[in-house]
Amino acid sequence: MSRIEPIGISFLKKTYKLINKNKTMARMKDILENFSEKFPILTKTYELYQNASEISSSEENTLRKSAEITILEILELIVIATRQARADKKQTLRQAMRKLETMKVFADMASQLELIKEPKYAKIQEGLNSVGAILGGWLKSVSAEAPAPAK
Repeated sequence: MSRIEPIGISFLKKTYKLINKNKTMARMKDILENFSEKFPILTKTYELYQNASEISSSEENTLRKSAEITILEILELIVIATRQARADKKQTLRQAMRKLETMKVFADMASQLELIKEPKYAKIQEGLNSVGAILGGWLKSVSAEAPAPAK
């Protein structure tokens, strides 16, 4: 015969695991929300990602996949820049700006190939401009604060 565990102990073990998992999820959500509050560019970039994911309904669309990957790379560079010393931020932010320019080309191509409708293209362009303005301002402030090279 199989061993039957008392219902109370089994229930408590499962409940404890579930509570700990929920606490961990809640902590991760709090961390992400706090991080996004400090860096609104993360929210704007994520919104851009959501809009770009609608470039084409075809799962095999290479342009959509490339756009999604490019936006994720921009997001990664932004997160890296938030953790870097001032001296290193400039290069990382420049990389993010280059990726943003690439994404603008992808959006234009998607529009010209009629893979997205005009309203969605306008939303993507608006997101690109918004993220670009924030990145540009951040890069400008980092460049202004950088010490002049020694002669």
